[in-house]
Amino acid sequence: MYTANNISKVNEDLILEYLKVPSDVQRIKLKDRYDHKFRINKSLNRSLISFQANKSEPLYRWFKFKEGFSSAFVNTILAEFSNPQKQQVILDPFAGIGTTLTTSLISGHRAIGIELLKPAILAAKARIASHQVKQPELNQLIIDIETLDFYDHAVEDKYFFKHITITKGAFLKETEIAIANVNKYLSTLRADSTIRQLAEFAMTSVLEDISFTRKDGQYLRWDYRADRNLKSKFSKGEIHELKQKLLEKLYLIREDIFASKQIDIQDYYELYNASSLEKIHDLEDESVDLVITSPPYCNRYDYTRTYALELAYNGVDDQEIKKLRQTLLSATVENKSKYNILKEIYTKYGKQSTFDEIVGSFRKQAALNESIAGLYYHRNKLNNKNIPYMVSNYFFEMNFIIWELERVLKKGGKVVMVNDNVRYNGSEIPVDLILSEFAADAGLYTDVIWILEKGKGNSSQQMGAHGRKETRKCVYVWSK
Repeated sequence: MYTANNISKVNEDLILEYLKVPSDVQRIKLKDRYDHKFRINKSLNRSLISFQANKSEPLYRWFKFKEGFSSAFVNTILAEFSNPQKQQVILDPFAGIGTTLTTSLISGHRAIGIELLKPAILAAKARIASHQVKQPELNQLIIDIETLDFYDHAVEDKYFFKHITITKGAFLKETEIAIANVNKYLSTLRADSTIRQLAEFAMTSVLEDISFTRKDGQYLRWDYRADRNLKSKFSKGEIHELKQKLLEKLYLIREDIFASKQIDIQDYYELYNASSLEKIHDLEDESVDLVITSPPYCNRYDYTRTYALELAYNGVDDQEIKKLRQTLLSATVENKSKYNILKEIYTKYGKQSTFDEIVGSFRKQAALNESIAGLYYHRNKLNNKNIPYMVSNYFFEMNFIIWELERVLKKGGKVVMVNDNVRYNGSEIPVDLILSEFAADAGLYTDVIWILEKGKGNSSQQMGAHGRKETRKCVYVWSK
């Protein structure tokens, strides 16, 4: 049954109305209203607005974090919309590994980041720490690692990798011992030192290389050699030794640090390990000049699975994983409605009337209701029947984020957001236009929706059933 509880509790009756005649009438009307806002921006490409352009960029090439955008993109946006003569406040409510944060700081601005995943926080802090680290200290760290006994079997149990259920069996036994010996060494370093931050980050960033796993979209893909009774014949190739990969990473970090300018940026940023849905309420009204962000896409990616090794290494246990999965912005079929949670947050901050306004904005979004109704109508053709609820929850939560961005933004400020449209059962959901409608309700004006010349192709399964259809890849610019 399609109930109010599993469709964010607020638009069941509207969904039932659209179910009477499933169509795309409302989406066509919405696109017609925004046609004059679309601009093909030839200076943007998939590499620039994804993490691909960071793969060879000093300081940014250290970690294989596939989500997010490049430092070159942030520099492009700063050049376009920030004031280089004045130190401004740049916000990224989905900070990831801190590309917006660190690029803005290096450009002379103040920066605020909010990020829920601990490995991403560690990566951002490591990059910031790289601007303060002393050369002799980093050289000594590398000498210590070069001479460390990685295979001392007498290492105490407390230093071993604390596995969660989905990471058990990820490493060879000798690799487990090597990790424990590195952990024991790291425990001798001062916890808040830049050297320890860099070393812990380096360890986190090589876990995939030394494991039987590979990140693969929505989940971890396991090598057939792992002791997990798998039927898969997948081979990821060489399973590397920890010492080799850790030293390679540290050499790369040293090379980048000593080739870059050392600047004092420590006191010019705030980085919060929290959910934006709640933490953003602590930011003052009209305190931000520019927002540059890329929220999770509505594409079923579960970061608690793809980054399970990194999360476990950073001390996240099974109970925390379950909680984290529900706290993240809803983008997986396992997410439950955050209606009651958000209502409690807005009540706590004395903003019940704002909550009601945001719910009203979500409730009246015709193209969204039509999209969800179509998904529900064809739910038996979807590879997961919870997709309609996931889509509803995603937009419900994103609307709250957008309204809070309007609140914290100064007059004349801009929001620049990277996001992809998505397609389910051959039907495209216009994420760009629905979010822009929410922005308009919140009081933001859509300046332009930049479109990449080449969109994103659909999956091989979708292509087989519906033919090749590209979905729009866009950058939205909203102003206050």
